[in-house]
Amino acid sequence: MANVLIIDDDPFIGEMLIAIAEALNYNGEKALTLKEGLDLAREERFDVVFLDVILPDGNGLDALPELQQLNNMPEVIIITGKGDSKGAELAINSGAWDYIAKPASQEEYMLHMKRVFQYRSEKQSSSPKLGHHNIVGRSDSIVRCLGQAAKAAESHVGVLLLGETGTGKELFARAVHDNSMRRNGPFIIVDCASIPETLVESILFGHERGAFTSADTSHEGLIAKADGGTLFLDEVGELPVSMQKSFLRVLQERTYRPVGGHEERRSDFRLVAATNRDLEALVQSGRFRQDLLYRLQAFTIELPPLRQRGEDIHRLSRYYLNKLAADFNAPPIAIADEFLDALKSYSWPGNVRELFNVLEQVFTANPEAGEFLPIHLPVRLRVSAAQASVLPRQGSRNTLTLIKGNKSRKIQDEAAVGTTIPEISIPDSYKLPSFKEYREEAVISAEKIYLERLILISKANMTEAAKISGISVSRLYALLKKHDIKKQYSID
Repeated sequence: MANVLIIDDDPFIGEMLIAIAEALNYNGEKALTLKEGLDLAREERFDVVFLDVILPDGNGLDALPELQQLNNMPEVIIITGKGDSKGAELAINSGAWDYIAKPASQEEYMLHMKRVFQYRSEKQSSSPKLGHHNIVGRSDSIVRCLGQAAKAAESHVGVLLLGETGTGKELFARAVHDNSMRRNGPFIIVDCASIPETLVESILFGHERGAFTSADTSHEGLIAKADGGTLFLDEVGELPVSMQKSFLRVLQERTYRPVGGHEERRSDFRLVAATNRDLEALVQSGRFRQDLLYRLQAFTIELPPLRQRGEDIHRLSRYYLNKLAADFNAPPIAIADEFLDALKSYSWPGNVRELFNVLEQVFTANPEAGEFLPIHLPVRLRVSAAQASVLPRQGSRNTLTLIKGNKSRKIQDEAAVGTTIPEISIPDSYKLPSFKEYREEAVISAEKIYLERLILISKANMTEAAKISGISVSRLYALLKKHDIKKQYSID
């Protein structure tokens, strides 16, 4: 039997929703606080959660990400007496199934409950699978995108892929095509960012002989070539405004006219578009047509950046290094855990594309390596790994003690970002030391922590320590002497 959880500090609402659930043959439980509700939700017994926004111990919207990460992925319906359009937009954009403003009638609550359970039942019964041998990852965010792509592949509507550069938009576009009824048709790529504006119309629609000065022969456009298959508009945000109206008509009518032609022609294609731009912002600035945006948004998939897929970095790295070994007909090279941890500590602004470029650089530059180590990585990644090794763990609290005379008070840093702040004495005037003095003190502190850990990891083997750190043995000895790091840090 399906289960409903109501998180609302109004006992009447809770009792009413439980009664409605039981009338529909579902089980219902209630919680009066956010903490109590989350404790129950973590048991992963509930299919649907009715969640109030204003609760005694927090904002219900803040709990949406955690609820969505649960293995059973319950549907969440927001209920609030402080209803407004911005709140509704935030709730839906954050993944809520629906948004109900109080007061609402019993009939309205019952209708929502019926619909959400019908939706959940249909979703679980269909559960389409996607063939995606080139898409690597098992993180929750990428699995969710794969599920969306599988559903898109089963439909005939257009698909809009959103995501930063290098997140795999073309891979997902190909996956949608390869798993669709059009898989035997052509997959035609249009890179809107690389086509000169003066040639866009000719490249898309084609042209007749003599249509312009250099048109010595007739030319078939990419829209015609996509007939029976998929037209992939990459970086659609770069499509010139002058072409957007014409292309919108093509989407609506599936007809086009070559440049210099007099007859309409038909092309039966499925559109998949992708962009790393904020199309809503482009609409506001007048650089993108709103009616075209509406047409593109039939089915939208937002791909996560690599920094939000930390658990996938190991899988992606092993996959690509093994692929490189196979491509070069070479035996696979072992990968040290420290190498993978160093990759994970980097922010990857270029996403998966940047990761693969780095791995290719490592592979080709170190053919003699018996095992890939952090020393084989580019300097910027080794610096990032070294910095991460001396930073406090995410979620920990740093305490800075401020001393004024004989009195002291503590300031706690909840975000735990930045290096450990050295304790400093502040005179009555509350003046900080100069930035240069403070930076030097912080650098010295970070250097010492890094060197202590380096000696421990290398077991005081200076050759190994030099290899890991990228510092010469003589320089290492000088730094150890500078920081008075002696044998007590080594492991014999």
